[in-house]
Formats: sequence, C-alpha cells, structure tokens
Amino acid sequence: MVFANLSLAATNYDLKAKVFVTQASNHYYQLYDKLSAETYASTEDESFATIFSRVTTVKTIAQELVEISKEAKQFNINKIQDPVLRRALEKLHYVGGLFILGDNYFESILITLNALKSLSTDKDIKPYDAAGSLAKGDSSPIAYDPDIERIFETSNDSKELKYYWETWRKRNAIWATMNCYIIIHAIRSAAELLDLPVMDFYYFNYMDVDITQEMDKVMEELKPTYLQLHAFVRHELKRKYNHDVTDVNGPIPDHLFQQVLAQAWKENSVIEEYFPYKELPPYDDLVRDFNGRDLLNKAEEFYKSLGFSPLEGDFIKSRLNEINSSDSNDAECHAHIFDSTPQVRMQYCKKVDFREFMQMHSHAARLHYAMEKKSLPSYFFDSYNLEYAVGEAIILSASSPRHLQSLGVLNDFKFSERAQMNRLFRMAIHTILNIPLYYVHTRIINELLKGSVEMDGVNRLYWKLMQEYVGVDPPMDREENAIDFPYKFYFEIETNYQSKKFVSEILGYQFYEALCQKARQTGILSNCDFYGNKAIGEILRSMMSMGSSKPWRDVISTVLNQRSSLTAGSLLEYYKPVIAWLKNFNNNNHIPIGWNETKRKIL
Repeated sequence: MVFANLSLAATNYDLKAKVFVTQASNHYYQLYDKLSAETYASTEDESFATIFSRVTTVKTIAQELVEISKEAKQFNINKIQDPVLRRALEKLHYVGGLFILGDNYFESILITLNALKSLSTDKDIKPYDAAGSLAKGDSSPIAYDPDIERIFETSNDSKELKYYWETWRKRNAIWATMNCYIIIHAIRSAAELLDLPVMDFYYFNYMDVDITQEMDKVMEELKPTYLQLHAFVRHELKRKYNHDVTDVNGPIPDHLFQQVLAQAWKENSVIEEYFPYKELPPYDDLVRDFNGRDLLNKAEEFYKSLGFSPLEGDFIKSRLNEINSSDSNDAECHAHIFDSTPQVRMQYCKKVDFREFMQMHSHAARLHYAMEKKSLPSYFFDSYNLEYAVGEAIILSASSPRHLQSLGVLNDFKFSERAQMNRLFRMAIHTILNIPLYYVHTRIINELLKGSVEMDGVNRLYWKLMQEYVGVDPPMDREENAIDFPYKFYFEIETNYQSKKFVSEILGYQFYEALCQKARQTGILSNCDFYGNKAIGEILRSMMSMGSSKPWRDVISTVLNQRSSLTAGSLLEYYKPVIAWLKNFNNNNHIPIGWNETKRKIL
C-alpha cells in the first residue's frame, strides 16, 4: 500500500512526514484490529476453506504493515526538525517485524514457532521405570507439559528426574536445534531487510535504554544473596541426594535444581524441614467457589478500588472469551491476550486455583494499560513492556497477608512470623533462582543473534554461563553439539520473552516498593497492601497513559520519582527476612559459599 495522498505541493519536509505518520498510525490500528479479530476468531474445528481464507487475510494485513515500515524508512530522519516526529518515524520503521520476511514467514517461520511450542506438548517420552521394563499401569508416552512438570513437582527419585532431564533433551535435540536456528536466522534476516542492527531490531521495545547493561548491573547486586540461597539449596540437596551431590563445594546438578524450582510451592521442598507446606495458609480456599470468569471479576475489583475505570462493555461483550477446548481446565491451558491496539482481546481458561487468581491480577494490568493509553497514536502505544511490571507490583500487593485477610476468607488463619517466612521463602526460591536463568538465556540468544557463537558450539557456552551465573552443571557429561536448553528458553523466543521476564520481575518489586512508600504503609515491605488507595491508582494511570511517548527512564520515573534504572534493591528489601535467615543458617552450619569448577565435561 502507498499513501499516495501525500500533498505534492507540500515543500515542508516535516509536513510531508507528519501527514504520513498520522495516516500510517491510523492504518496500523485498523490492521492490527483486523489481525486480532482473525486470530481470536479461530477454532479447532474450522474447515480447510475457512483456514485458507483466514491465512489469506492475515497475509494481506502483513503486507500492508511491511509497506508502512518501508515507507517510514524512506524519510531521511536527519532532515526532520521535530524530535517527536523523528521518534514516530523511527518507531513506525519497526512495525513490519518478522512479517518483512513475506511468504517465508507464513510457510516456514510460523510453522517453526509452532514446532518450538510443540516441544512441551508432544507426547513422545516413554515413562520411566526403575526396573528397565515397561512402566506399570499406563505406559503411554507423556509430554513435558504437564506430565513431566508434574513429575518434577512430586517425585523424589533422583534417577527418575535424571532420566526425564536427559531423555527429553535427547528426544528433541535435532528438532530443537533446527527450529531454534531457523528463528535466529529469521530475526537476523528481518533486521537486515529493515536495514536495522539486529540487536536494535530484537530490543526495539527498549529502544531508549541499553537494557542488557541494566541487567548486568542487577546481576552484580543480586549476587551476594544468590550465593547464600544457592549454598543453602545445595546443602539441603546434599542431605537428600548424597549420591548425586558429591561435591559440597561444587555446582548443583541441573535436574535437582529444576526440581527445587518445581517444588517451591509443593510439599517435600528443600525448606520442608524448616517451614512445612501444611503450615501455609489455605490459599486455594479463597477461590474454591470461583469459576474462570470470577477470577477476572475479583481481580478487576482491585483495579477499580484504585480508581481505574471498569473494563469497557464492548470488551466484556465481544472481546472476552473463555477458551472452548476439552483441555481448557488442564495445566496446558494458558490465557491469551492481544493488546497491540486499544481494542484489546482476551481468552481465559476454566482452570481455577490461587496461582491463577494472582496471575489474573497481572493479566488485568495489560487490559487496563491498553485502556489508559488508548488515545495515543500507534507509534507510541508500545509501553516498554511495563504492563508486566505493573502486574507484578499488583500481585505483590494482592497476595500480601494484609490484603488476603481483608478479603475475609482467611480471617481465621493467623499470619504469624513463621507463617509469613514460609510464604516468603517459597517466593524467594521461585524468584531469586529464576532470575539468573532469564539472564543466561538472554545472553545465549544475544550471542546467537550477533553470530559470535553458532548452534554447533552453543552448548559449551550455555554450560559455561550456567556455571558462572547459576552455579549449575549438567547431570552427566554432555556433547558439544547437543542442545541442553530447557523448554522455557524457547518460549516466545521471537518476542524477547527472557529479557522481558527479567525486567518485569525486577522492576515489579521497584514499583511495589515505591507505591508502598507513597501509600505511607508501615511494617515489613512484604505485608504492604495499597488496595483502595486512589492516589496510587492516579500515579499508575499517569504512567500508563504515556505509553512510550517519552524515554524509558522518564516513564518509569513517574512511579519511582527519579531518573532511575533497574536495581535489585527493592527485591532485596522485600526478601530481607529470608536473607537474614539464610546468612544465619549458613554461618551456624559452616556451609561453604560459592562453587568450584564443574567436573562435568562438554565433549
């Protein structure tokens, strides 16, 4: 498509650019609304003719988005006087994304992305049997999600865990390597076609800041605490699996490390002796009588208490749907949100538990963020992924003992200091152990994109970084041409999911602490609740309404009150009681801190 109505008589270069930017922005929204409608209208039982028609429509939309990118590039930024206009043109240059690859996107890349998703859902792993024969009972092949994930949550058999760790990677090695390479090559190719540096293309959501440098700084701040938690976890695993953790000063075998993460909110976790699972509050009692829609309605109450407008009637009526699938009540079901335009759409699951309830508070942040910035032109509608950090901050408030007791259901439960430590410790395991993983995954993807490492040598680099930053090594010697990434590495790889998770986790705690300070809450940070505080809602809405119309630091400073950067300080303050407990425990038990070089070899 060509915007042919640009006035030939207009001699002012800025005026020509402004006319293009206005029309392109409006058209962008129209295209993405169509794309959203096509995507969310699909069902499992569509005929071939319907699917073909839908794909044809999406291809047309993609071609028009690519045309916007190309036309934006035709303007010489250096000749534009208006800085806002320059910024708009720069952003419109990115809207083609991977669509710039044309038919190759639909005939190869889209298929590849679905293939990477299938790594978790394909039932192609033979069940473990310690005797070496067919497993007793149902011996049907199982999938990573949810079958193997559930095994890691419940099993205490280290041989079984090692079997699934190795078998899943062996089964998917060639498939994962090939598809990962295709996506990395596609990102490089798209950047080249758009005449953009590949790292600028991949990190376009953080175009105003070197987010990888910010992540480096956070890792340094987090390191002393991580070392303490790592030492405690290794000590407890040594007691539990003496034959598998042979070096009290070495890295933790990855299959056991993954089990620690999986069991963070389950029985038999590494803290069971000190903070038993049965002493946790009865969280699921809060949602026992809820359905999937109730979870959203209850989460919505939190935002309305802050002064946010109710979700729009048209959204409730036409753009909110329960996933209609036989497995929508299973662990494989995940909510989907399309919020690239003000016409936000959402699909939610039937599944109900306390974790889903808290996640719905985060989903609602994306819905409200879209509403608050709906008047922005499309080129400023991106919000640096801050909707996820806002969601994390809301979750921290909504899950605080003070807030849960205010709901009335847990009034009979006494949130003693021990009970609060039980909750905090499990949160710390889930959060502090995961952050370095997001960092390592980000580093690996960066090196692949830059071409400083190729797929046939990336496994050596992966385990080098895993040892350096996570203190983890493989359960056995590995081959250099293997690929040992966990499934989460591949998850939404094309959207830079790993760095997005890292930033949202850290910044979510920063937002939470800042908002708690503004709410003048006293006591420990982990028990702050700003529910019902209209002033807090006003601060959040002020930031949300900015989208990316101002640089990243200026936008987050709306909440943080300073030209701030990422810092682990708020997270460390939140977990201060756990950190003190760890230091005392490790010191009293003379537990070594840090780790030696791994004895495992990458052959």
